[in-house]
Amino acid sequence: MQTLWQYHLVVSIFLAVHGNFETKDVRSISSGLSFGMCAGYCKQSINMTLDPLQIIALKEPNFEQTSYPPIQKAFPTTQNAWEDIVTTINLKIFQTLGDTVGCPDCADGGAEWIRVDWINGSKRVTFENGRAIKGLEELIEKLRQMRQQYIAQI
Repeated sequence: MQTLWQYHLVVSIFLAVHGNFETKDVRSISSGLSFGMCAGYCKQSINMTLDPLQIIALKEPNFEQTSYPPIQKAFPTTQNAWEDIVTTINLKIFQTLGDTVGCPDCADGGAEWIRVDWINGSKRVTFENGRAIKGLEELIEKLRQMRQQYIAQI
């Protein structure tokens, strides 16, 4: 009980010092998937940016491999697509999460992550592959679909 109280105190102090951000402050949102015990393209990610308005897809190995060079490609996107993703972020929940939720990539189950960059900072949360975070289910599902769609094109 005391640990939970201390956690809420630390989060409250952090938010008071660094301030809350709003969806209008978001500059990019990224989503990725990785597997630690893997050969080949073990990491894949997308990064959706406001300026320029685009999605960058990337797949790469965990270590340098001649057969698997990193591949990156930029795709144009729309203001509507940007707003659809950004307004799906529950900022209050996202800001209060720790950097790690659950046991990502334990027993080589894979790890997923979401990173949000805003005007005065950024936050990245890593969680277990295939799992959801309460309150962020819709965002996670949309980012997974986007990642699959764009990674398939590179």
